[in-house]
Amino acid sequence: MILFCEYVVPDSEREAYLRWVAENPDRWEGAELAENVGQPGVFVELRHPADEAEARRIEKERREGRSGWGEMERWVKGGAQGLRIWTFRPVSLHPAND
Repeated sequence: MILFCEYVVPDSEREAYLRWVAENPDRWEGAELAENVGQPGVFVELRHPADEAEARRIEKERREGRSGWGEMERWVKGGAQGLRIWTFRPVSLHPAND
């Protein structure tokens, strides 16, 4: 599974956001954080939850701003509403034979 968080940080807030990221390395454990090359300020976080229950827990924690995540809202365009989170499950490329 992949849990995908996407948000935009305005250029005027980008450096402050990146400092905050660097000051909190434990928050990013198990996550890949990336910035769009063609659209600076568009960030994605990729996480690999073990199952749907863990994905729901991570999403809830992010949406409710727990574990310090609420601090991030000041840099995200649109605040909490600017955070988009999706969970994807793998698709089998080999359909089961019936």
